[in-house]
Amino acid sequence: MKYIFLLFVLTTFLMSEQIKVTIIYGTHKLDKVVNTEYQNGTTALELLKKISDVQAVKTGKYNFVRSIDGVKSEVGVYGWFYLIDGESTHKMAEKFLLNNNKTMTWYIHKEQCN
Repeated sequence: MKYIFLLFVLTTFLMSEQIKVTIIYGTHKLDKVVNTEYQNGTTALELLKKISDVQAVKTGKYNFVRSIDGVKSEVGVYGWFYLIDGESTHKMAEKFLLNNNKTMTWYIHKEQCN
C-alpha cells in the first residue's frame, strides 16, 4: 500500500505543470507575480483561487470574478479580465481548462460595452 501511495505522489508531481501568474491591480496596489504548479485540467478560476483571495458572483449561468485580493470590479465600469499565454480565451475562467500553459495574467480594465 505504501508503494501505491508513493507512486501516486510521484506521478502527480511529475504531471504538474509550472505557470507564472501575474495579477495587475491597476492603480489600486502593486502587481503580484506568483510562480506555481497546477495539474492539466485545472480551471483558470481554480488556479486564481489557489493563489489569491477571490470573490466571484454567479449571474445567470455565468460566474464573474468581482474581486481579487480586495480590489473590486464595478459592474458596467471596470471588470476583471484574464489572458492565457498572452491571448484571450473568449471563455469564462470557470470553463477554461489549463493544459501545458505557461502564463496567466489577470487585470482590471475598463469595460467596453458595445
